Amino acid sequence: MQVCEIPYSKEILDEFRISHKKTHTFHRKGNNILIFSMDGTFPNFGSPQTVMLKDNVGIFCSLVKAGLTRHLNGLGRNPSGFNPIELISIKPKDNLLAPILGETYPFKICTKYSIDTRIIQGHPCLVIDCTTRKVIKENCLYFLNSGFDLIGRYVVSEQKDGYKKFLGMISGVTEEIISVTRPDGQVVQTNAKDIFLEANLTNFDDFIFHTHGTQKDAIVERIRQSISLFNGGDNKKKHIDRLKGYIQSNTISMINGIDIEIEDSPDIQKYCGQMHKPVFVFNDNGQADWVEKGLTKYGPYTKRTFDRNDPSICVICAQHDKGRVEQFVRKFLKGIPNSKYFNNGLEGKFTLGTSRVEVFTTASDSLDGFKSAIEAAIRKKAEDSGRWDLALVQVRQSFKKLKVEENPYYLGKSLFFLHQIPVQDFTIELLSQSDYTLSFSLNNMALACYAKMGGVPWLLKSSPTLSHELVIGIGSANIGQERGINGQRVMGITTVFSGDGSYIVSNMSKAVVPEAYCEALTSILGETIEKIQKRMNWQKGDTIRLIFHAQVKKFNKAEIEAVRAVIDKYRDYQIEYAFLKISEDHGLHMFDSATIGVQKGRLAPPRGKIFQLSKHEMLIYLIGQRELRQNTDGHPRGVILDVHKDSTFKDIRYLSAQIHCFASHSWRSYFPNPMPVTISYSDIIARNLGWLNQLPGWSDSVMIGKIGQSQWFL
Repeated sequence: MQVCEIPYSKEILDEFRISHKKTHTFHRKGNNILIFSMDGTFPNFGSPQTVMLKDNVGIFCSLVKAGLTRHLNGLGRNPSGFNPIELISIKPKDNLLAPILGETYPFKICTKYSIDTRIIQGHPCLVIDCTTRKVIKENCLYFLNSGFDLIGRYVVSEQKDGYKKFLGMISGVTEEIISVTRPDGQVVQTNAKDIFLEANLTNFDDFIFHTHGTQKDAIVERIRQSISLFNGGDNKKKHIDRLKGYIQSNTISMINGIDIEIEDSPDIQKYCGQMHKPVFVFNDNGQADWVEKGLTKYGPYTKRTFDRNDPSICVICAQHDKGRVEQFVRKFLKGIPNSKYFNNGLEGKFTLGTSRVEVFTTASDSLDGFKSAIEAAIRKKAEDSGRWDLALVQVRQSFKKLKVEENPYYLGKSLFFLHQIPVQDFTIELLSQSDYTLSFSLNNMALACYAKMGGVPWLLKSSPTLSHELVIGIGSANIGQERGINGQRVMGITTVFSGDGSYIVSNMSKAVVPEAYCEALTSILGETIEKIQKRMNWQKGDTIRLIFHAQVKKFNKAEIEAVRAVIDKYRDYQIEYAFLKISEDHGLHMFDSATIGVQKGRLAPPRGKIFQLSKHEMLIYLIGQRELRQNTDGHPRGVILDVHKDSTFKDIRYLSAQIHCFASHSWRSYFPNPMPVTISYSDIIARNLGWLNQLPGWSDSVMIGKIGQSQWFL
């Protein structure tokens, strides 16, 4: 196929894609742009080239997407993006909000399709996904005229291609002129009819309250159920099949008279595998593949060595809620009669003896009220020359909307952490749950509290290998009071190692800003190796395996070089390493015909189902059909594991099995997690330390003490 090659320039590429989108297709290849022509014309600069599509699968996939984009533009459908192409349905029947709030409501919840390509087992495949998208069809003038308060709301401006670009936050309104504070602090003025509210959850919920008042909660629940049912396996498959059928039945040109042809999805059942259930280790090395059963039968792993039996617990709560909070705390400690999993409470389930509890009340929900109560609790224990083993702090859902420095939730954490006291928060809204529902919440809360106090509920059994293994998880959180203003990305790092046949979550955990992340990663890696080699008595010549889990877009050279620099210091050992990227955002779905008849999770595969996409990629389901709680939970999404090409250890099946086990190893909940603890713990650490660092007077050095050696962040 004849193409023209010109040097890459972003400006030229963007300009050509707009001005020649009907007649040409453009593909970036390194430092050059390849230009494909539908009408045989090429720019008079650049050099002619011949491209064989069968040898250039990436270019072929790009041409397929360009052909589909051109076809959709020709229909006036205005798709956006390219990796993937996104298409919002304009059909009235595809607006989920219409049956609930009517077709004239200014918000819509529309069917959104995404189309991408992927090489699977050597074959180019079209990947179609289907979900929903909130859309606002009216400009700010509509909301202004309806009496809706716009101050403090985020707004967007509409570009020529229909893309909504983030503009900033509304800081003032004078008649129809709106003042918008941009992320850089600059204030711009614009007409209300030229900008749109951002279709975010806050604007959506607040406007429903504005139009429907006290009916809001019931309406929001109906909407949630409608979206969840839409995302169910059978409905998702029906929509994907509908778009696939459309592409198959229409003549869609790719380039030079070549039409796009796609086949039906093959049956991949015989190529799929099933992971074994993880095995957990409890007291006296008792083993079970179900943690509830193991805890009941054997007791927690540290049953005989736990040093905080008959714990001292302080409770911080509002004065006017004291009676209900006392009832709640008693249920938490002693259990709920006839409950399946929580009939003997924190004390019985984890054999803690009898707790000594003291309640300290706040006169108000203000920051000063909480501060006084917390300081009274700390002072009381100091006078007794002791220390609280656990603090239970009652907060409110509404606190989430407060700034960090005004939020009792973060104040409580910082003050107690300063005195090395672990904290467990609970919302006053939790108290209104029925005993049946509450028992599940308290069961998870008790698990986290035992771990925060330094206990080990269970360990995860590892299959012995010839290598010592250290796994490092890299997570992140975006911290910022306001969108785009003083926003900060914080990286969290968690380490897990294999010792004595079990996986142990290490206390070498940290959170840093991205600029300091490479240095922190290598420092933690070095410190952890030093610590563990002594503890596990590594010998000269032993094989040490380092595995890195991350949700980054891709591992960059700096990270890999930094890790190699640390490895070079340990020449006495044989060191191998794997960099493993974990991705949820990929558009691939498995539909399992074996579950077509079930009520909950129809067509969902079981947890642990795997399908190898290539030598270095695996699709794995960490949540399956049985893990869904209700029939409105939608179709579970698998994750794709991708081993970096520079890794020296590349056993994708072994690495997949390990991730599958780590997804069951969280001490936050008894349920399997949609992410391994290496990632989920790192995300929580990043989020918690990121917010705490916004508090005046807070220092991460607090975490050097005993509190930092517990699972404080759960």
